[in-house]
Amino acid sequence: MGKLTTQGMSRLTAAGTVPNLDNAIEALAALKAIHVVDYSGDEDGLKLGKPNPSSEGIGRNLNRYRSVISQITTSDIKVPLEAKPIRLKMAADLPSLVDEMLTSSDRIDAIEAEQGAIAEEASALETLKPLGIDLDLLSGYEGVTVFVGNVSGAPATKKAAGDGIAIIGGDKKKVAAVFCRNENAPTVQSALDDADFSSLTVPVGEGDIGARLSDLTARNQDLSNEMDDLQSELDTWGENNGASLQGGVELLERDMAIALGPVKVATSEHTFVLDGWVETSRSDEVKAALSETCLYVETEPFKITPGGGGHGHHGPELEMPPIKFADRHTSKPMELITDLMGRPSYGKVDPTLFMFFTYPLFFGLMLGDMAYGFMTMGVGYALYRAKGHDETMMLAAKFLGYIGLATVFFGYLYGEFAGFEILPHGSCDIGTIVSAHACEAAHGQWHWTASEAPAWATWPTIFYPNGGEFHWSTSELSFFAFAGIEHGLPFGAAFSYPFHRVTMASVGGNLEDLILLTIYLGVFHTLLGLAIGFRDSWLYGDSHGNVGPAVAFFDKGSWIAILVGGFLFAYAFLGMKGDHGQGYLDFLSQMQLIGIIIACSGVLMLIYASYKYHGMPLAIAAMLGPIEGIGMMSTVVSYVRLFAVGIVGVKIAETGNHMLYGQMEDGHGTGMVGLINDLSHQDVSGFILAAILLPMILPFVLKILKVDIPQLSFKMQLLAGFVISGGLGFAFGVGSSIFLLIVLFFGWLVVQGFAWLLGVVSPNIHAARLHLVEWMKQFYEVLGEKFSPFGFTARTVEVEQ
Repeated sequence: MGKLTTQGMSRLTAAGTVPNLDNAIEALAALKAIHVVDYSGDEDGLKLGKPNPSSEGIGRNLNRYRSVISQITTSDIKVPLEAKPIRLKMAADLPSLVDEMLTSSDRIDAIEAEQGAIAEEASALETLKPLGIDLDLLSGYEGVTVFVGNVSGAPATKKAAGDGIAIIGGDKKKVAAVFCRNENAPTVQSALDDADFSSLTVPVGEGDIGARLSDLTARNQDLSNEMDDLQSELDTWGENNGASLQGGVELLERDMAIALGPVKVATSEHTFVLDGWVETSRSDEVKAALSETCLYVETEPFKITPGGGGHGHHGPELEMPPIKFADRHTSKPMELITDLMGRPSYGKVDPTLFMFFTYPLFFGLMLGDMAYGFMTMGVGYALYRAKGHDETMMLAAKFLGYIGLATVFFGYLYGEFAGFEILPHGSCDIGTIVSAHACEAAHGQWHWTASEAPAWATWPTIFYPNGGEFHWSTSELSFFAFAGIEHGLPFGAAFSYPFHRVTMASVGGNLEDLILLTIYLGVFHTLLGLAIGFRDSWLYGDSHGNVGPAVAFFDKGSWIAILVGGFLFAYAFLGMKGDHGQGYLDFLSQMQLIGIIIACSGVLMLIYASYKYHGMPLAIAAMLGPIEGIGMMSTVVSYVRLFAVGIVGVKIAETGNHMLYGQMEDGHGTGMVGLINDLSHQDVSGFILAAILLPMILPFVLKILKVDIPQLSFKMQLLAGFVISGGLGFAFGVGSSIFLLIVLFFGWLVVQGFAWLLGVVSPNIHAARLHLVEWMKQFYEVLGEKFSPFGFTARTVEVEQ
């Protein structure tokens, strides 16, 4: 099976004697090539294997190690450690070190529990303290009942006490102790309830409450000091032994997996039987390795029965092999997207390779900004540096690199950097002409209007011909003159370089062209999905067990006909409203008729497919067929989001640039640019302005140079810089302007960050939707189980051979 499908699988059956079972399990782990099928226990004469007796001891040690590792701070191990030194340490002093840390950990837990009790008692004593009486006087009487609690008012409480004694203390929140004879207790309690009395629990103790509080405070401080010392010991222990402990946990987890391995296998009194799946390409390797511990090893390539399943394994439900992606390198990060949907059905097309091209294309088409592309690639690189030792994180980092690179490419094509349009715009002095070639042909004059972007954002213009004063369009081509198209491409498609996506065509932009291109992309992408579904239905059938060319023709061909016919009809219908020659109008009229015929044929095919292959009653199929056919329109139109999402992101960044960064117009400025211009008129510019802002800039310089000031955190440094820069501004008589300049700058940075974050999240959501919903529904069936071979992947410790 090739790159467009998943790996070919073979069924493995192996048998041997029970004394060799543990060795066979170890061989499985060393191979990491066999997806073991757990024995279900429903065969006569066979039962589940028993775990190795060592599993109990391994489990106890594993729990102890995990308990300690949860108490310490560990750092990521980017390069796996050697297993042998870890094994030696586990056999030497690591267990005793773990016991010491468990003792310290238990003591910390006890301290936390005692501090909790102290806090609870202290809270109660603070409430009772305003009473001014000793703690032991609030309880312990034989003939007297004492009610202690919070009250809302003193008069009502004294009245409720009757002939008893009421002691009340406190200012805002009053506390009362009411003493009464036992025989009067029910009456007093009822009266207190009417007076909003809320009972309090009196702590056990004696003597002055203030003295008791002092004792509790001292005890709490002693416990805190003890816990700080213990935590310091844990931290030091973690620095010295953390790596060994992490490695020990991983090795114990592997040992536990091997010790529990026999429970996956069927056993009798003397033999065991192992069932599983293996990649067909590794069958010989697996057979050779298992032959040392097994008496019988056999692999059988799985063969798909079109419309059904494989041979050799019969039952009420067909057991399909697990799914392993084809071995790939460059396109492997896109497997993350495929796995969001689930593994494909065995033998059918794996969309991963297609998404390697289309997903970055869609993402870049939407975000399309060089600065944001570089930022996305930078995040990917940072993720790779920090977490690249983890396979999933490495793939995620590469994925960010791919979509970031696509964003840079389209940003270059659009001429956009950090929300600024950095390229000059061209226009013809003949108003109806919008291309340089047509302007020249009409003997007009092409004029260039410089970009309003700041100089720091326009540096990429050095990579454009003539500094960006260049315009090429497919409207200059005459390749299709034979078809009556004197200039340009069929179906009104237009490409240009540069491609100004945010500017209307009437002023030399390509906004309408982008909308049309996204619709055409939708048609092509949907057709690709239907073509894949056509192939899968022909060769392997659908989920109902129908298979063959007739199934493919009616089930998928119907949708292809509806899409193609609908496209031809829609284009011709809309095109006939334009200003065209009679010959072209006749051509469009014929296209419209052909489109109607093809689309209606597709609807009839769909009705037949629903009735024949999906079990739908003919009358219902006839009613739903046209409705479902029209639904194809929404699928195609949904691709317009490739235009809309991108434009929204551009406008957010553009708004921030205009309002906060600002620009100069007719001698007047807005935002930071205007403010700096105003400051220059007050003799505050250049070196003086830089000196005023230096305290604000310095914290960032120190951060970049990794210079720490222990007494001042980064936030405090920023606050101090803000105050000092403002103070210097007031010294020059421009304090409010300096404060406003700083606020505008950070506001602009926030908007840029938001625009980038939204630009990464939103296009990803929409690109994923277009692939996982609009595209994959044309062919994809999520039926596959992930191929999970028994064995180990190195996280912190190398896998032992």
